[in-house]
Amino acid sequence: MVEQNKERAKLDYFDRRILFELDKNARITATKIGKKIRKSKQFVDYRIKKLEEYGVLKGYIAVIDYSKLGYASMRVYFKFHNLTPKKQNEIENNLIKDKEVWWLVTLEGIWDVGYAIAVRDLLDFYDYWDRIMRKYRKFISKRSVVAYTHIKQYPKSYLIGKPNTEKGTLVGASKEAVKFDAFDIKLLKLISDNGRMSLLDISTKLKTSPQVVSNHMEKLEKLGVIQGYRALIDVSFLGYRYYKSYINLINTERIMELENFCMHHPNILNTNRTIGGRDFEIELQAKSFDEFEQIMNEIRERFEGMIDDFEFVIAREEKKMAYFPFG
Repeated sequence: MVEQNKERAKLDYFDRRILFELDKNARITATKIGKKIRKSKQFVDYRIKKLEEYGVLKGYIAVIDYSKLGYASMRVYFKFHNLTPKKQNEIENNLIKDKEVWWLVTLEGIWDVGYAIAVRDLLDFYDYWDRIMRKYRKFISKRSVVAYTHIKQYPKSYLIGKPNTEKGTLVGASKEAVKFDAFDIKLLKLISDNGRMSLLDISTKLKTSPQVVSNHMEKLEKLGVIQGYRALIDVSFLGYRYYKSYINLINTERIMELENFCMHHPNILNTNRTIGGRDFEIELQAKSFDEFEQIMNEIRERFEGMIDDFEFVIAREEKKMAYFPFG
């Protein structure tokens, strides 16, 4: 079915522009998109519906900075052994069901699966880790655990063939939690994987008025709890694959220049900083390994004397993405 959809979904300029606008802000109206691409609201609505039907648009999420809510994020990588593909898929699906897990991706290369969990503190993580090891230790040949500190994310500007000009979102870097109430939590839970839901639909589900919902969303946006709204796009329809590079630096004197380069590069979508991992991480999407290698070579040449070495993985499938760390 997926291959049939890829054959049928011939994406043109307008599809790419619509995807780009939704990737920047999943709550943008069809009317506003129409003005940007000089098409009617009806045209945009029709294209969005088709992109959803084909599976190009897999959903919409709110980007929630869990650190503003008093949470930290740990990233786990596993290399499996002593199991069948069926058992591996079972383990992955069980990990996805865990309330702590907000992101999971299957991988090619040195790791089989990577995922991130939200925890209150190290003891909170220890309880989780102890439970996972008791269940799956015999299937894990190698493991890696690091703490995420800064997760920066930028729009897919390669969709329109231009450098990125957006500041993007930042998750995980807040030192102080903000004040929030039970209604805020219900709201965040609802929009975490329904980022494009209308105010009317949200208010109906939460049994309040659209104005109350709007006020709370505006407050959470100003506080930086809600960093933005994104579309989940299956980039394989565009012929792209997801690569992640883990870079060791000789020095960090030009780290801000490296950050700035990554922010503007159309193919680079994320930069990550961690405790316990490599010095700098880059997540990008490219049409081929040659294109990926070309981008990495450009970084190595531009930052000669700063880049020591790097390793990488290739993503197979992003199975979960929801920035909501609560059950």
